[in-house]
Amino acid sequence: MEDNNYRHEEFDDCFLCKHPALRHVLTGLLIFLGAFSAFYVISDWHFKRMFDPAFQMRRFDKAIMQRENDYNKMEMREFKHQQKMQKKAFRAEEKLGREAAQFIHVEKTPDAYKVIIDLRPFDNNERNIEVRTEGNTLIINAAGERNAHHRQEILKYSQAFAFTEDIDTANITKIRQGDKYIINVPFED
Repeated sequence: MEDNNYRHEEFDDCFLCKHPALRHVLTGLLIFLGAFSAFYVISDWHFKRMFDPAFQMRRFDKAIMQRENDYNKMEMREFKHQQKMQKKAFRAEEKLGREAAQFIHVEKTPDAYKVIIDLRPFDNNERNIEVRTEGNTLIINAAGERNAHHRQEILKYSQAFAFTEDIDTANITKIRQGDKYIINVPFED
């Protein structure tokens, strides 16, 4: 029973009790060794995993997929930009076509075709309009400048008219009447 009763006097000759600084140094050393072994085990697991070929292949596949996604996004942005530019160009062509329909008219009379051009969009000058023929086709090229909303726009227009009947290209006449430029294209006899 006496063994269960602790008496301090019996353990006073303890080596670490007499050297408290050594006790702190050994405790610190044990803590350092425990931390070092924990760090070593974790870093060893990490490096083994990092240099594992299966892990590297997964990382490589993930990087490739990320690059493909980035490329697809870039491609989609470029596609949308091209679509936007095509729509813009189509609207501009459509607008030009509406404008062209407003200033160029073709009429058929019993003996000739009459092409009537409004000269106002072309600086009201008939020299800005070029007329030439190739077989049964009449080609009109016109250009003009206009100022709109503090900017200068250049209007270029080109159109070819293919006639079903034979036309007499030697006797084409061009007349200016006010703001109209009238081109008479007679039929061949």
